Amino acid sequence: MINPNISPEEIFQRREEFGVENSFKFLSEILDNEQDFNKRKGAIKYLSLVSKDAPYLKKDCFNTLENILISEDGIEIKCEAAKGLGKLRYSEVLKPLKWFLEQGVEDIDLKKTILKAIYKTNFEIPEIKLFINELDSKYNTIREYVKNQLITVKPGILVNSLIDFLNKENISNSHKSEIIKLIGYELKSINLTFGDLSYIEIKYPEIVATLKINRRKILNEITRILKEEDQELISSVLTILKLLGPEVNREIINFLMNDDFIIKKNAITLAGKLHVSDAVDLLVQDLDNIYNEVSIAAIEALGEIGDLSAVPELLSILNIEDVSFEYTDLDMKLYIMDAIKKIYLANLNASYDYLFSYLKSDNDTIKESIAFLLGEIGSLEFVNPISALLKTRNVDIKKNAVIALGKIGSLDSLNHLLTILTNQDSYWLLKKVAVDAIYNIYQRNWYKTKDHDESLKRSLNKDVTVLIEYLKKSEDENFKVKIALIKFLEDYGGKNALSALLTRVNDFHRVVRIHASNAIKKIEEQLELENQN
Repeated sequence: MINPNISPEEIFQRREEFGVENSFKFLSEILDNEQDFNKRKGAIKYLSLVSKDAPYLKKDCFNTLENILISEDGIEIKCEAAKGLGKLRYSEVLKPLKWFLEQGVEDIDLKKTILKAIYKTNFEIPEIKLFINELDSKYNTIREYVKNQLITVKPGILVNSLIDFLNKENISNSHKSEIIKLIGYELKSINLTFGDLSYIEIKYPEIVATLKINRRKILNEITRILKEEDQELISSVLTILKLLGPEVNREIINFLMNDDFIIKKNAITLAGKLHVSDAVDLLVQDLDNIYNEVSIAAIEALGEIGDLSAVPELLSILNIEDVSFEYTDLDMKLYIMDAIKKIYLANLNASYDYLFSYLKSDNDTIKESIAFLLGEIGSLEFVNPISALLKTRNVDIKKNAVIALGKIGSLDSLNHLLTILTNQDSYWLLKKVAVDAIYNIYQRNWYKTKDHDESLKRSLNKDVTVLIEYLKKSEDENFKVKIALIKFLEDYGGKNALSALLTRVNDFHRVVRIHASNAIKKIEEQLELENQN
């Protein structure tokens, strides 16, 4: 008779003394008669371990643990039984484990434990498909677990299984998305170099063949589930499609003519990201699509493809007389300018004469847009054409021209910007952006003074003096202009700026006083540090 006080752990440790069969019997008696939860849980744990020493006991152990898994109410006890079944490495356990999953396991810990037991017991095609099915689990923990186990499968088997599953009907879009992600992840893990496909074609020809055979199906699903905000999905999609080669481009062009706006939009996105140049004409046709999302996708795709032939069509959208366009379609305007910028940056040797021609237009809206665009591209050859815009009476054009000069960062722009600042008739906003532009130019060029270029240093210090004097006399200036000047002098004014900053310590505007005080403190600290060195 077994000592009723003996623990399951002790029975396991003394199994040689008791004998394997008796140890199994003692643990079974605890399960049948013991009320203590921890002792019953321990008995389940050690029952399967004892059975390892006697394969002929596996059947009895399986029957006991199966009964516990199905009939017990407690989740912890069920989890322990599932763990035990996994430790048996006995093929018979797969049937009850899979049956249990089919009934719908709501507890996340129990479900994961059952999946682990299945994985330990056997992991062939049926189990792989079961795990693929769980990629659609509502629990992230489960999805991550099955994903981590699936990537241990041989690449050819995994990709083939994933595509087979993708061909099933009635699976959710989120499930399809997870499958596509995993296919892309597996391809990337093979260290695929898209400049040379010979490695994967030689190493895994079955993968390439499977993907090409299912090309249409894969692309059909991708155009329905693609979401630009899901960067992992986008990355996997591009990995797959680049492997499929030029044939995919032709398929994408066919999808561009689809009447379903979701499919069309996603096909447009793919055309852009894959730089399908043959799609340009069709993309241009969608610039004025009835669906705003499609038009924006077409604009972005044209920018990514980088074909200069699209520039006139893009600019024609901006070249309108309705001044309210800027306010009603600001997003569209920004998308267009960003696309044109990308196109020119992809064609660095291109002529900008077409853009310059719009600067002579009578349409202020387009001139304002071109000024902004030239600043974004940022070439030094734009300084003179942009500077000419400073003579216009339109404030928005002048503002964008000033900002553009600051982005380009040429020292030749300083005189123009100082003229705007010191002109008493200049609108305060123009003065403010002029100071900001000067600050940007100094940031881009100040390092040159360390190369002992005395002429440049004198020129820059002369312009700093102009700003110092202006701040001294700016009692009635807009406070935002004053703050911009203080910010500049804090970094580039040095000791000579202290007198001007002191006049603003007593400024009537509280924010100006605070900025002036902080600037003085920073300059004094810098001077003290220089003296110490």
